[in-house]
Amino acid sequence: MSHQGIKRQKHAPSSSGLSGPETSSPVASQWTQMRQEIMDSLRAELQNGLQSQVDQLKEKVARLEGEASRGEAEKLELKQSVDQLENENSQLKSKVGHLEEKVKSLDNLVNKAQRKEIYHGIMKINQQWKYPLALPTMGELMLDGYDEEESVEIIRQIAYIKHVTTQMRKCKVLNRIDVSDNPVEPYVFYEGMMAHYKQFADALIEYKHTIDYMEEGIFHFRMVGDSQLPARVLLLMQEALKHTHFHILDFYPFQIEGMRYLDFISNCVRESSRLQAFHLYNVSIENSRDIDLLCGLFSNKASLQEITLMSSGTQAGVFQEIFNKLRTKDVRKIDLSRNHLSNLRPTDMSEFLSSNPSLEELDLGSNPFNEQDIVYVADALRHNTTLCRLRFQFLRDHPTNLHLLESAIFDSTSLNAAHDSNHHCNLWLNTIVISDIRSFNTSNDPTLNRRKKIYTLLSKRNRRRENASFLEQDGIGIKHIPQILSLLKPFSEHYGQTLWRQEEDEVKPLSIAYEIMRDWRMPELYRLDQMEED
Repeated sequence: MSHQGIKRQKHAPSSSGLSGPETSSPVASQWTQMRQEIMDSLRAELQNGLQSQVDQLKEKVARLEGEASRGEAEKLELKQSVDQLENENSQLKSKVGHLEEKVKSLDNLVNKAQRKEIYHGIMKINQQWKYPLALPTMGELMLDGYDEEESVEIIRQIAYIKHVTTQMRKCKVLNRIDVSDNPVEPYVFYEGMMAHYKQFADALIEYKHTIDYMEEGIFHFRMVGDSQLPARVLLLMQEALKHTHFHILDFYPFQIEGMRYLDFISNCVRESSRLQAFHLYNVSIENSRDIDLLCGLFSNKASLQEITLMSSGTQAGVFQEIFNKLRTKDVRKIDLSRNHLSNLRPTDMSEFLSSNPSLEELDLGSNPFNEQDIVYVADALRHNTTLCRLRFQFLRDHPTNLHLLESAIFDSTSLNAAHDSNHHCNLWLNTIVISDIRSFNTSNDPTLNRRKKIYTLLSKRNRRRENASFLEQDGIGIKHIPQILSLLKPFSEHYGQTLWRQEEDEVKPLSIAYEIMRDWRMPELYRLDQMEED
């Protein structure tokens, strides 16, 4: 074999196996197998670990679900316990309320029994009571320098004091007690009258027990007289009124040396727990202090239902302030007539009504209101539903803005406007002002007042054969026509007559029904009826 052949043989590929990437040696094969085993082991170990974690998580979830279930059960049980406690608490409150009512009832019975015992004890003691002082004679008075007319007047006054004092000592029911029997003529004071007024004041204090016992009576005390009554007498009355609480107190002008009259009134009224009506006539209210004093008296009187401050404003600004500050809770009637009340601000009237929510009657007569004031009053009436009577007077016979008040009470521009008008307040105007406004809201039932206005509007339109056109303008849908027709008869029963309407002017419901049926789209009504039947 030649050298080149040997060389070619040396480089020829061996037939026993291939070398390169396509072939693997025993070592490579062993490594591949080992690697696969390792991977399988790791995979199995990983899977086992993950499964263990999953199982642990499932256990935790199950445990948490169990705890949540127990929590819900505990929560439900706790809620049931709370409900039970609240029920028991409600029952306890109810029992306490019943017990308090029984205790209050027993207290009332005990107090009534005590009042009855005191009342009858006083009656028994005073059964034989006689007036201890003698009346002066004409001769004695004339010797003291009084003329015959003055002497007669003094004797008459002392006789009145003796009579009222005796009646109070005997526990008689006196519906009204005056400190003086002569509020018109000039009062003649006699120095010897002080002893008689002392008897009067002592009897007035004792009369407290009669007022306390007579639960259903209304007891009225009037400070009526004139400036000649001495301050000593008024101070006696002040002390007596601190103890004896009347239901009605009237105060007329007096002059008291060393004391302002409003301070005297405040001292008389401040402790009066049964006061139902307070009347102040011709007593000057001069400044903010006076206003605060009066308003303070009214603010804490739960039984107070009526206030009169007549002819008390000395100037417009002062009384304007009391109009703005007067705030009550249960007062039903306020009389502010004959004062210098005018030049209202836009919200004065509405704020006054909202600040006195129980007010049913307001007298603003004989105040110098102007045309703009009418605007504000009318606006307040549009939104108020508690005031039942308002007395209002104008400076002019024919006020320009009267129509605003009329439209607040009865807006006749449409059926909806009439429906939304004020149906509660009956307006009293000057007798010289001719208006149908006084004929509306005469019933205590707003529903009846509303019906009367709606029927009045339909009657007014019927005379001019305008109901059909106006119903269309009012936006009354065709479906509402049968309802309107059905209400004509019951609404007509509350129509009645007004002060200026004659009986022959009244329109019968059949006439209105005929007009509407004749003029109001009857074919459409018929089709609507057929559609509803189908």
